[in-house]
Amino acid sequence: MKEEVQLLIDLQELDQHIISGRKKQDKLREEQSVLTVKTDKLTALIEQLDSEIATIEAERSEVNQALLKEQDNIEKSEARLPEIKTQKEYLAILKEVDVAKKQTKDLQEILQDRDTALSTLKEDRDEKQQELDTLKSTCDSRCSEINDLMTEIDESLVSEDTKRAGLIEQVPNTIRQRYELLLKRRNGTALVEARRGTCLGCNMHLPPQFFNNMLKKQGIDSCPHCNRLLFIMPEGE
Repeated sequence: MKEEVQLLIDLQELDQHIISGRKKQDKLREEQSVLTVKTDKLTALIEQLDSEIATIEAERSEVNQALLKEQDNIEKSEARLPEIKTQKEYLAILKEVDVAKKQTKDLQEILQDRDTALSTLKEDRDEKQQELDTLKSTCDSRCSEINDLMTEIDESLVSEDTKRAGLIEQVPNTIRQRYELLLKRRNGTALVEARRGTCLGCNMHLPPQFFNNMLKKQGIDSCPHCNRLLFIMPEGE
C-alpha cells in the first residue's frame, strides 16, 4: 500500500504542475486577447475618425465651391453697376449684391465651423494614432514574449503528459476513477494527508475510529467530509 500511496502522491504532484502550466497558458492567452482587443478598438476608432474627417472635408469642399461662386457673382454684379442706365435696374442689381453678400457671410460661417470641426477631429485622430503606435509596439513585443512562453510551456506539458500517462496506468482502476473525478472537482487536490486526526484538505476532524483504522492500514481512504482521498504519512517521513 505504501507504493500505491507514493504513486498517487507523485501523480498528484505532476498533475498540479500540469494544471499550473495550463492555467499560466490561459492567463497568457487572456493577456494576449486583451492587448488585441485594445488595439482593435483603437484601430476602429481611428477608422471612424477618418470617416468623419472625410465627410467634413467633402462638405467643406462643397461649401467652399458655393462660396467662390457667390463671390464671383458679387464681382460680376458690381462690375455691371457703372453700365446701368435706369434707377430700377440699378436697385435690382444692388439687391442681388446684398443677397449674395449675405449668402457669402453664411457660407463663410459654415466654412469656419467645418474648419473648427476638422481641426478638432484631426487633433483627436493624431492623438489616437500616437496611442495606437505605442500600443502596437508594446503589443508586438509582449505578444512575441507570450508566444515564446506558450511554446516553452507546450514543450513541458508534452513531456509531463507522457510521464503522467505512464503513472496513471499503474493506479488501480477503482482508485483511478475516484482520483480523476476529485482532481476536477477539488481544483487539482484529490489526495491529501490525514494528520493528527484531521483531514488537511477540509480541516475537519476525522472520527477517531476511522483515523485509528487508517493508522493500522497505512493505505488510502476517503474523507467522510470532503470525499478527498486520504493517506497517512509514515512516521519519520
